[in-house]
Amino acid sequence: MSTVLRPPVSPAAPEGSPSGRQRATGAVGDGGLNGRPTSGRGRASAARRRERSGAWTTTLAVGLTMGFALFSLSPLLQGIGWWFATMAMVVVLLGVSALLRARGLPEVVVIGVAVLLWVAIVVLLYAPGTTWLVLPTLDTVADISSDLAAARESIAVQEVPAVAVPELTQLLVMSIGLIALVSDELATGLRVPALSGTGPLAVLTIAPLVRRDDPQVLVYVLTGLAFLLVLWTGARIGSGGRAGPTTRIRPTAGGRNAGLALGLAAAAVAAMVVLPTVTPGLTSRDLAEQGDGTPFASTYATGVDPTIQLGRDLRRSDPVLSLTYSTSSEEGLYLKMVNLSDFSGGTWEPEAPYDGVSYEGQEFGTPPGLAPEVPVTDVTTTVSIAGLRSDWLPLPYPSQQVDSLSGNWLITPNTFTITDLQGDTRGINYQATSLAVAPTAEQLATAGATVPDNLAGYLGLPPDLPPVIAQEASTITAGAATNYDRAVALQEYFRSGQFRYSLAAPASNGYDGSNAEMIAAFLDKKEGYCVHFSAAMAVMARTLGIPSRIAVGYAPGQTADSTADGQPVYEVYTDQLHAWPELYFEGIGWLPFEPTPGLDITPPDYSLPDYAQQSATDSSAPAPSSTSTATNSAGPDRGDVGAVQSAEQQVLAQVRGWSIFAGVLAVVALIVLAPFAARRFVRRGRIRRLATDPQPGTLAWLELEDTLDDHRLQRSHGDTLSDVERRLAAENMVPVDALGRLRIAAEFEQYAPPGSASDETRARIGRDLLAVISGLDAQAQPRDRAFARYLPVSLWRRRRSAASTGALVP
Repeated sequence: MSTVLRPPVSPAAPEGSPSGRQRATGAVGDGGLNGRPTSGRGRASAARRRERSGAWTTTLAVGLTMGFALFSLSPLLQGIGWWFATMAMVVVLLGVSALLRARGLPEVVVIGVAVLLWVAIVVLLYAPGTTWLVLPTLDTVADISSDLAAARESIAVQEVPAVAVPELTQLLVMSIGLIALVSDELATGLRVPALSGTGPLAVLTIAPLVRRDDPQVLVYVLTGLAFLLVLWTGARIGSGGRAGPTTRIRPTAGGRNAGLALGLAAAAVAAMVVLPTVTPGLTSRDLAEQGDGTPFASTYATGVDPTIQLGRDLRRSDPVLSLTYSTSSEEGLYLKMVNLSDFSGGTWEPEAPYDGVSYEGQEFGTPPGLAPEVPVTDVTTTVSIAGLRSDWLPLPYPSQQVDSLSGNWLITPNTFTITDLQGDTRGINYQATSLAVAPTAEQLATAGATVPDNLAGYLGLPPDLPPVIAQEASTITAGAATNYDRAVALQEYFRSGQFRYSLAAPASNGYDGSNAEMIAAFLDKKEGYCVHFSAAMAVMARTLGIPSRIAVGYAPGQTADSTADGQPVYEVYTDQLHAWPELYFEGIGWLPFEPTPGLDITPPDYSLPDYAQQSATDSSAPAPSSTSTATNSAGPDRGDVGAVQSAEQQVLAQVRGWSIFAGVLAVVALIVLAPFAARRFVRRGRIRRLATDPQPGTLAWLELEDTLDDHRLQRSHGDTLSDVERRLAAENMVPVDALGRLRIAAEFEQYAPPGSASDETRARIGRDLLAVISGLDAQAQPRDRAFARYLPVSLWRRRRSAASTGALVP
C-alpha cells in the first residue's frame, strides 16, 4: 500500500538543507567537497569501493577453500605439482578480481576481465602457436579440445594414483580456475556466500565417486573451516569502510549467530565424513532415464569399472532395465562389453578402445585360436538398448558382424569388442551375427598348453603376487593332466560349496576390488561376488600357464512374456551386470567359464566335470607342442591387446553423471532463489542511487515501503508518513531516531529543490535506511523473515516512483 506525502505542520529543515549546510557548502556536484569526487562517475566508483570494503578477505577465504578442497584429489593423482599449477591459476584470477573491485570498477567489468584473463592464460599456456596476432582461432579451439580428449584418455588408462601428465594438469587448471571464479563471484559480487560452497563441494565429491576409500577427515575439516571464513567475511563486506550512503548497518539481533554457524559447520563436516562410508554412491535408479524423457544417465556411463561401479550397481534395491534382446540361440547369451586383460601391474585393467580401427559393417574375421574343425553354429541376436550408457557395445562372443549400427564405431580386431568413446548407447538398436562354439571333449583334451607368442601378455603376473594364490591353484589342480582339466577343476573349486556369494562381505571387510591383495583376501574369506570369483580364477589360471582374461558385460538375462519374429525376448536389468573369466585353448580359442555360485546361471556344458571326464576316455593323443615358452613374468603384448586402461579409473564418467544431477539442482536452486536475488538487486540499486538521486530521502522511503510489504505489514491507503512512523515506533519495531530522520528527510524534499541534499545528508539517509531495515529483520519471527527474503511480495505489486511534484504515487 502506497503512502501519500502530506505537508507537515511545521517542517524543520534538516542538517544539510538549503537554509543550513547546503547553502554554505554548495549543492552536490558543484565540485571539491572535502576532497570527494564531484562527478557522478567518481561518486559511483567511490560508493562501490565503500560498499566492497573488506571484500578482499572473502576472496582470500574462497581461495583457501578451493585450495583445501583440491587436496581431496591427492589419492587420485601422484605428486603435488598439479596442485601448485592449479592454485597458481586460482591465485591469479582471484587476485586480479580483488584488485579490480578495490578500484571501484563495476562488477560486470570485474567478471568480464577475469574471464578474458582466464582465456588468455589458457591460450598462452596450452595453445600459444595457434593464435592470429593475439586472438584465438579455430585452431586454438581444436588444439585445446585435443588436449582435453587426451586428458580423458589418460584418466581412462591410468592406474590410481594416476600420473599427473600435462593433459590432466591442464584439465584441472582450466576447470578449477573457472569454479574458483564462480565461487568468488557468488561470495563477493552477488553477496550470497552460502551458495559459493557449491564449487568446493563439487571438487570434494570427485574422489569418493571414483574410489571407495577412508574419508579424508583432515581435508574435510580444513575445507569446512575455510568455508566458515567465507561466510563470516562475506557477511562483513562493506562494514569496514568509511561512512557513506552504502555503509552496512548490522542488526543488533537476528544477524550473525556464531553458535549456530559453528553448529551447522560441525554438522556439515560430520556429514562429509560419514556419508562416503555409508553410501555406495550414485545408483542407476537415481540417474536412470525416466519414461518422460528425463535425460538422466545410468551409473555405468562411459565404460564399466568392474571393481567399483559393478559392485555399486549390484547393490541397488530396484533394478533398472538396461536392454532387451531376442536370439536364435536355444539359450540366453552372455553379452560382453569389455575385456580386462592386463594384470602385470597387480590390478586387472581393460583394453584401450582407441587402438581399434573404424567399423563400417565389415565382418570381424576368424576368432583368435579357433580351428576350422571345431563345431560352430551361426546365431543371430537383435539387441535394443534402454537405459545403458556405455562406451562399449554389448555383444555375444565371438561376434562376426553387426548390422543396423549408426554412428562412428571402432572395433578392436584381436578381441572383437566395439566402442564409440561417446559413452551413450541409449536407444541404439542393432543386429549381431555370432558363433556358438561347441568343441568336443576330444578337442578340448588335445588343446594342450600351446600359447602363441602374441598371447604371452595374457599370462602376465605382477612380481609381488601373493604366494598363496599360486599355491592354492597348484593344490586344486594337482590331479589334472591338461590345461582344460585344470580349468574345469578351478571352476569346480569355486562352485563346490566352499565359497558364498555376497555383495556385502567384500565391502565390509575391506577387499572390494580385483587387485592381487584383494584376491588373496577373497581366497581366505571365501565370500564375494562375480568380480572376485572371476578375478581369482583368471589369476590362478595364469599361474598354471593358461592364458586368461576377464569379460565384463551382462549375464544371459530372463525370458520376457513376449516374442520377436517367433524368438523369445530376454530382458536384462542392471543387477545382471556381470564379470566372468575367459580362458584360451589353442585350436579352440577363448572360452567363457562360470565360477560364480548363487546366481542361478548354468555353466557351459564343456566346463562341467562330466564333460571333462568323458574326454579322459576318448582321448589319448598327446598335446601339441607349444609354439613359445610362456612365462609368468611376461608383460602384455600391447600390439595385440591394446594400451592399458585402468579398471579403477573412470573419473570423467562419474563426473558426467553427477554434473547432470548437479545441473538440475542448480536450475532448481536458481528458480527458488530468483525472487531473493531480484529483490536484493532492487535494494542494492536504490542504495547506490542514494549518492546521486535528486531526492534520496524519497527514494529511501520507497525502499522502506517495499520492505514493509515484504514483511506483510499492512497499512491503510490514506496513511501519511507520520502515521507509518507512529505505528512502527509504538510497536517498538525499529530504531525510532533513524525512522524519524528518514521521515523528515522525505517530507522536506517535497518542498526543497531536487538535488539539494549534501553528501553528508545522503550518507546519513543511507545509514538510517539500513538501520530501520535491520531492525525490521531483527525483530521478525524466523518464518516471517524467511518469507520476506525469499518471497518478497513487493516484486509483484505496482511499482512506486518518486515524482518531482513531491508526492509518492502508486
